[in-house]
Amino acid sequence: MHQFFENQSAKIYYDSNLGAMVLEYTNRVVNHEQFVVINTALLEAYKKQRATKFVADIRKMGVISIESQKWVVDILLPGLVKHLNGKSPVVVQLLDELEVFARIAGNNIKQKSVDIAKDFQVIQFIDRTKMEAYLRSV
Repeated sequence: MHQFFENQSAKIYYDSNLGAMVLEYTNRVVNHEQFVVINTALLEAYKKQRATKFVADIRKMGVISIESQKWVVDILLPGLVKHLNGKSPVVVQLLDELEVFARIAGNNIKQKSVDIAKDFQVIQFIDRTKMEAYLRSV
């Protein structure tokens, strides 16, 4: 595991077992500015690592503003696609079924992501083992 970033709300690392860049929220995000700092660091790490798979572990993320959700759809996801020169990234969200607000934000991003690129989709999992099996298969 190669770690790229860590603050009080999140850490970003490359999981070589999954072949994926992972953004793991370890605490609730404080505000939109912190969200942008975290996700800008993610985009830079993703490019450096030349990753094609990305996991957003949003189980502890908390409530994310509409502004932050829009930033993901307008800036982050297109940035992931641009980096891959025509290939679509594998984007996965790991959700906690009890974290209603994180799930709502995740679903909003998933629904809006279809406009980003042809064949682009965000795949959601509640079960980490199933998510890992999926990532190993693609």
